[in-house]
Amino acid sequence: MRRRYQLDQKEFSEINITPFTDVILVLLIIFMITSPFLISGAFNVKLPKAVSAETAVTQSLEVYLTEKNEVIINDKPVPLNDVIGTLKAQYVLRNNTDVIIKADKNVVHGNFINVLDLIKQSGAGKILVATQKTTEVHQQ
Repeated sequence: MRRRYQLDQKEFSEINITPFTDVILVLLIIFMITSPFLISGAFNVKLPKAVSAETAVTQSLEVYLTEKNEVIINDKPVPLNDVIGTLKAQYVLRNNTDVIIKADKNVVHGNFINVLDLIKQSGAGKILVATQKTTEVHQQ
C-alpha cells in the first residue's frame, strides 16, 4: 500500500504588510509634494508685483503682514507688542537673523513701516521684502 504524504495545512499566523507599506509610502510622497503649497498658501497675502523681483534661496524667517494688519510669524498670529520678543526667540532657534517680509499689496504704508521698524529693533541682519515677478514695465 502506498502512502500519500500530505502537507500539514497550517493557518498563516503572520499578516502580509507589504500592501499596507505601499499605501503608506504613496501617502508620504503625496504629503511631501503638496506640503509646500499648503504652507505658502496658508495666509491670504497678495504680494505686490515687480519687474526686478529676484528668487531668494535662503533659510530666512518669514514675517507675514496681512491686509487686515495681522502680523504672522512662524505660522502664528503675533500682537504688535510681541513682535520683537518673538523674532529674537526665532533668531536663537534658527541661528539666523535674516528676515523676509511678505506684506500684502493693500497694506497701508504706515503699518508696513511700523512692522519694518519692529523688525529692525529686534536685531535682524538682512531684511528682504518679497514681491511677485512680473514682465510688465511700469512707466510714469
